[in-house]
Amino acid sequence: MKNIKKFGDFMKLNEELSPLQKEYREFFRWMLDRYGVKSPASLSEQKKKDFFNEIQLGWVKGSGVTDKYKKEMKKK
Repeated sequence: MKNIKKFGDFMKLNEELSPLQKEYREFFRWMLDRYGVKSPASLSEQKKKDFFNEIQLGWVKGSGVTDKYKKEMKKK
């Protein structure tokens, strides 16, 4: 249980993160903005499922944000 972090701590930028970790946090924050929330906990159960499904569609482990979502993020 030592490795479990609070959501607020997860969202803070940390200089020790790799570029890929920073990219994931930026993507995750962008998705939160897209859903109009500060935390996925405030979403209904269905919206949470939609949120995390979209996270899975937009992120490729080891590679980063998919091209589709990169384009959408630039539009913000």
